[in-house]
Amino acid sequence: MKVVYYDVLENLIKDIKKRITNNVELYSMKHELIIENQKVKYKEIDIDLRSFSKPFFVDNEIELDLSECREDIKNHLIEICTAYTDNELEAIIHKMPILKEYSSKRNKDLKDVAVIWRDHFLEDNIGLLTSFMRMGVKASDILVMDKGDSTKHRKEITATFKKLGFQVELLDNNSLEEKKLLERGTEIIDKFITDRKDKKVLILDDGAIISKILINRKYDNVKAIVELTEMGLRRIKKLDIEELPYPVLNVAKTNLKKFITYKEISNTIFTRTIELLGDEKLAGRTLIQLGYGDLGETLAKRFRQYGVRVSIVDPDIMKLIQAAEEGFITYKTLEEAMKYEKPFIIIGASGEQSISKEVVMMLEDECYVTAGATADLSIFKEFEKEGVKYKFIPKYGTQYEINGKKITVLGNGRSVNLFDSESIPNRAIDIFKAGTLVTANMAIQEEKILNKKLQLDIVNKWIEDSKILELYYDLYLAKK
Repeated sequence: MKVVYYDVLENLIKDIKKRITNNVELYSMKHELIIENQKVKYKEIDIDLRSFSKPFFVDNEIELDLSECREDIKNHLIEICTAYTDNELEAIIHKMPILKEYSSKRNKDLKDVAVIWRDHFLEDNIGLLTSFMRMGVKASDILVMDKGDSTKHRKEITATFKKLGFQVELLDNNSLEEKKLLERGTEIIDKFITDRKDKKVLILDDGAIISKILINRKYDNVKAIVELTEMGLRRIKKLDIEELPYPVLNVAKTNLKKFITYKEISNTIFTRTIELLGDEKLAGRTLIQLGYGDLGETLAKRFRQYGVRVSIVDPDIMKLIQAAEEGFITYKTLEEAMKYEKPFIIIGASGEQSISKEVVMMLEDECYVTAGATADLSIFKEFEKEGVKYKFIPKYGTQYEINGKKITVLGNGRSVNLFDSESIPNRAIDIFKAGTLVTANMAIQEEKILNKKLQLDIVNKWIEDSKILELYYDLYLAKK
C-alpha cells in the first residue's frame, strides 16, 4: 500500500515525531525510514497539490510504501498523510484574511467558551474553526458534526479536524430516520455540554437539527444558537419559542448573506451544474428553475447570460411578479410549467421539496434534475424504495429509469455545489465566515442583552459595527 505526504521529508519526520513516536531514523541513501523498528520505504515525487488553497513553493511530496510495516504504524501514517499538512493549513488561513484579522485582534475574547458546530466539511470551515482557537477556544472544547455531504476533501478535512484536536462526529439527517437522528445527536451533545459546565457553550448550526435536539432541554451554560441557513429558520419557526429556551441569532437572512454570499453560492451551483452536464448543449434550451429568492434570482440570471431559456416557478406571488418583470417566463406551479415547457433540466433553488412524483412522470427522456438544497430532490428516494431501476455513478450522479424514460439526477440528490467540490472559493466565503465569527463572539460579549427569540437586527448591527465589511471593501473593491 502506498500513500502520499504532501510536503517535504523534513516535515514528515517532524509530524511522525509529534504524532507517533520519537523513535524514527532516516537512511537517505536507502530511501528508508525506520519507525519503531518498522521499515518504511519512501520516494520523493512531484505531483499535483491537493488542497483548494495551494501553498507556495512546496519542493516535493513524499510517497510512502507501507507494505512492510505493522498495522498500527501503517494506520498512524495513513492518518498523517490524509490530514492537511501545516503548509496546507497555512495556505487556507492565508486565503481568509478577514477571519484572520478579526480573530487575531481578539485572542482572549472566547477563552472560557466551548463550541458545537454542525455544517459541511469544507476547507473554509478550517479557517473558521481555527479562528475560534485563535480567540481562546481550546481545541478539546470544539465539537464538529459532519452533515454528510460528499464534499471534495471530506476525508482529508475529517482527518485534519482530528489532527487539530476536535471531537469529530457524523450527524446526517439524510442517512438516519428522525427519531434515531435525534437520539444519536442528543447523546453526543448532552455529554459534551454537561462535561463543560464551567464553559459558556455556543452552537453554530446549519439546518436547525441541533435546535431540534435542544427542544425542552435547558442548559444554563448554552448561551446562544447561531443559525446559518434559511431551511434552519423554517424549522425553528415551526417550534414554540418556549420549547427552545435560547437566543437564536439569524445569520441566514443578514444583509451580508443576502447581498454578498448568496451570489457566491449561486455562482457555484451554476458552474458545478455546467461541469456535470459535460457534453450537453445549453444555449437555446429550456431550463425550469424552482424558486426565485435570494439565491434563485442570481442563479437564473447566470443561466440566462449563458444563453439558456429560463422559466421560473415560485409560489410566492411577489417573487413571481419580480421574475416576470425582469423578463423571465413564470408559472405558479411546476405542474403548470410542464404543460407548456419541455425542459432539458430542472433545478431546485427553494430548499423545499419542490418536485412531485407526478412531475417526474411527465419529464422528457434524458432530462436532468439537480438542486442547490437537499430537500428539493427528496422524491427520488421514494422512487428508489419503490424499486425503480437506478445506478449511482461516482463523481457524476444517479441515473434512473422511470416510466420508460432515462432521468439523471446530477450530484447525489443533495446540494449540487457541494458534490465532490469545495463549493465557494475560500477567499470569497471568507467574509461570511467572518460574519459568523463576529456573531458568535458578540453573543458572548453581549449575552446579557439577548432575549430568547429569533433575532436579526442585532446581528446586522454587530456585523456592521465590526468593520469587517470595510475591510472586505478595502481588500477587493476600493481603488488603490
